Amino acid sequence: MFKKKKIYLCLLNQGEIRTDLAKVLNYIQQNDSYEIMVSYPASKPITNNRNMIVQKFLAIKDADYLMMIDSDIIPTPNILNLVDFNKDIITPLMLVQQKGTLIPLYLRRNADGIYDAGNYLEETGLQEVDATGTGCIVIKREVLEKVEHPFENVYDRDGIKKLGNDFNFCQKAKKLGFKVWVHLDYVADHISDCSLREMFLDKIKQYHNDKELHQIKQVLKEKGQLDTILEEVNKLKNKDANK
Repeated sequence: MFKKKKIYLCLLNQGEIRTDLAKVLNYIQQNDSYEIMVSYPASKPITNNRNMIVQKFLAIKDADYLMMIDSDIIPTPNILNLVDFNKDIITPLMLVQQKGTLIPLYLRRNADGIYDAGNYLEETGLQEVDATGTGCIVIKREVLEKVEHPFENVYDRDGIKKLGNDFNFCQKAKKLGFKVWVHLDYVADHISDCSLREMFLDKIKQYHNDKELHQIKQVLKEKGQLDTILEEVNKLKNKDANK
């Protein structure tokens, strides 16, 4: 008999859950392709909450995957599909905003040990990375059975945080041979002052529009037609300006 994958789904919160996230959760719970256990842990601080979740998950002996979703993250309704990729650690594409800059949590580590955003504008689908966020994450049981103290921040000798618990978890898992993946076709929203998903989709659209325009210009240039067309465009602009 086919055994359904058992998922321990935790919605981390501080006493309330957004309506749009509740709608996604309702959709998820109607998916009978998996056996789903839902919990709403609200302990503080966040590292303590995550580690308590891990211990409760491991106590459920037949649970296959742990999924954690933060209350400010709105995943796509089909987010459970990530389980079927059978990866050690997998997340949708998540986004943060720092000083007005949109940053994808789709990170690869360079030779200097610095994390840089991957080429998310060009790449699609399932991609292996060195680090991702934990706002919406699926973790295979074997990972949490082997990674000790999975979620903890790293501080320097002066008590200043050097590494967040999300990146530190990825580093620990990778040292043990596990792999971290981000699926770029699943874009989770991150609600702050605005929808970061909408900002991301606008950026993607603008990028591809600019790329297409550049390619058209290159073709026209090769055919010797670009200067003539630009001249006609400028004439039309000047004509409109003088009306």
